Amino acid sequence: MRKLLFISIITLLFSCSKDDEPDRTMYNITYTVTATNGATINKVEYRDSQGKLIELTNVNSPWTINLNVRAGLGLEAVAYGDIPYQGSLSITAVWVPEGGDSQSETDTLGNNTPDSTINNGKVEISGRTLPD
Repeated sequence: MRKLLFISIITLLFSCSKDDEPDRTMYNITYTVTATNGATINKVEYRDSQGKLIELTNVNSPWTINLNVRAGLGLEAVAYGDIPYQGSLSITAVWVPEGGDSQSETDTLGNNTPDSTINNGKVEISGRTLPD
């Protein structure tokens, strides 16, 4: 009886010491920023694979980055640029969970006002947490 009790306690201790945190789903994320018809990209900001905000300046169009990000972190990016008449600035995010279907979002800002420039216009993929 003591032997059975001892084995039960040892089994219980080992089962409690396991890492109960499940493996997180990984996402493949691609951000692309495009400036057309004379528009320029002033700055790009995005969350990297560690969730840290990265800011870049002096990037050329089209600008793109591909990241591997775990669930629970953020999907977030923004671009700023100067947009002359008939120009546009756009940002696209495409994210694919492991074994899942691709999703995407695009935000575009165009300038249809003659003889004008939109200074430091903003396009954005608003922040959200990637689900498990």
